[in-house]
Amino acid sequence: MPSWCRALAEGDGGAPPLLLRHAERLGQSDVAALLSLLEERPAVPLVATHTPGAPTGPCLSRLLDILAARSVTLPPLRERVEDIPALLAGLVRRPSPGRPPLTWSLDARRALEQHTWPGNVTELAHVVREVAERRRATGPVRREELPYGLRVPPATRRLSGIERAERTAILEALRRHGDNKVRAAESLGIGRATLYRKLRAYGMDQA
Repeated sequence: MPSWCRALAEGDGGAPPLLLRHAERLGQSDVAALLSLLEERPAVPLVATHTPGAPTGPCLSRLLDILAARSVTLPPLRERVEDIPALLAGLVRRPSPGRPPLTWSLDARRALEQHTWPGNVTELAHVVREVAERRRATGPVRREELPYGLRVPPATRRLSGIERAERTAILEALRRHGDNKVRAAESLGIGRATLYRKLRAYGMDQA
């Protein structure tokens, strides 16, 4: 039995709930141990998250069926952008002594609300941490301080599948290389002039 499952089994009922993120990533032996525990103690304080569409084995399917009796379906972040201000406040770590708390300008919040957030809240948490670690300025975070892919507004025209894939690859390369266009172009196997031309074509040259 894994240590977290053992701690759950040995709890006296007054302990806070255990949060189990991404139940689909559990090994079969861990799922089996948790199933056994839930059969013996169905009221154990447990909160589990699961990504819809993730592959499931027979044990995990059974576990999800048990937990489904008290489940909440959380829409993806792109469908509840009104939650972003509250999430930003909750995700920001307490600042170091002498440093002001991290706040966000209206323009930066709008940029965050325009993003599609394929990684949901986890991706937002990574962005907040990256901004906090790199930041040297004071005052609210501005749009220009966000990672490149977030500063870029959505495409102004309908893109083909190939264009969307190319645009995404460019954004990822720029993010990976800290907005360094020379290195991004090299990683993509294209010249710098070609990269600039594509940035203009996709409306990404003003970020």
